Amino acid sequence: MTNTKTVSIKVPWSPPLFEEADLESAIQVIRSCWMTQGKQTAAFEEETAALCGSKYAVAVCNGTAALMAALLACEIGPGDEVLVPTMTFIATVNSVIAVGAKPILVDCDPRTLNVTPELLQSKLTPKTKAILFVDVYGMPCDIDGIAAFAKKHNLRLIEDGAQAIGAGYKGKPVGSFGHLTIISFHMAKLVPTVEGGCILTDDENLAVRMKQIRNHGMAGQYQFVAFGLNLRITDIQSAMGRSQLKKLAKMLELRQALVDQYQDGLKGLVEFQHVPDYVTTHPHMIFSVFLKDRAQRDRVNAYVKEHGVDTRICWTPTHLQPYHKTLLADQGAFPNAEKLGERGLSLPLGNALTPEEVAYAVRITKEALAS
Repeated sequence: MTNTKTVSIKVPWSPPLFEEADLESAIQVIRSCWMTQGKQTAAFEEETAALCGSKYAVAVCNGTAALMAALLACEIGPGDEVLVPTMTFIATVNSVIAVGAKPILVDCDPRTLNVTPELLQSKLTPKTKAILFVDVYGMPCDIDGIAAFAKKHNLRLIEDGAQAIGAGYKGKPVGSFGHLTIISFHMAKLVPTVEGGCILTDDENLAVRMKQIRNHGMAGQYQFVAFGLNLRITDIQSAMGRSQLKKLAKMLELRQALVDQYQDGLKGLVEFQHVPDYVTTHPHMIFSVFLKDRAQRDRVNAYVKEHGVDTRICWTPTHLQPYHKTLLADQGAFPNAEKLGERGLSLPLGNALTPEEVAYAVRITKEALAS
């Protein structure tokens, strides 16, 4: 019989903050007896679009659904190639596979973890139809540079800003640049609705198309004009989202303060994601440190977990995932992503995390590094 040691988590990885007003917003919807997509969702869309500086927002059931709706609206499908980073949460790549297109994996910058126009250029082929780029940990890519590259090569541009609500690029919010941008409202995000997502756009035709796609392709009562699925969000989630939106500025300030505390405590011992000058607001949806090598990372990870500090590995690159390494074989080398994947360790950060919890996580991490 194997003995297992149960470790009490003292510092949770990404604790959400649901206050009385958030709970009451959901209760009011339940009492109204209209809980599926309705007036609350329409209001949530309007408020999200206004906050992000876009003309339209289309709310859906999660971030993955948002990616799929965006790809379908752009008519991406079999025979098309989509440039997508290997350093991303797997939903980015899986959404491309789900619509029948082929993901072409791209390496990342070794300091920012994001893709660049130069890296995209190295994977461009005559079959390339779109770029699906990711704001890793919520930090914006060089949006102007990537948009110029997409325009030069006549490519559709979709931004996976799942973690980037509240992020700023050259003083403007992510989502305000006209191209399709997706946001996630997952439990760990800055604006949580438990599950949820949306697509931001300035194109009215695309907005109409995505609203059809999320509702089985329906336009008018039981008139189906396109392929679609049930990707709808509920009014319960949307009401919670409206309540959470009011706290976004506060959450951005909180997360920046906690990241400053981490960096002050761990400076010189580990490396951090480089933040370029064009990034005017980093939302810090995830905070990762980078160790010397895999051996040190694994040793530190084991130690902090034993002492109640919850962590994640964000992320093992797509081309090394058990399913995808066969499906997407022979796409070249990804040395930057591989080194980052071996060295990265994501420490706790969330809307309900406290400075005292961060202080404990810093102390235990320093102990691990010294051991």
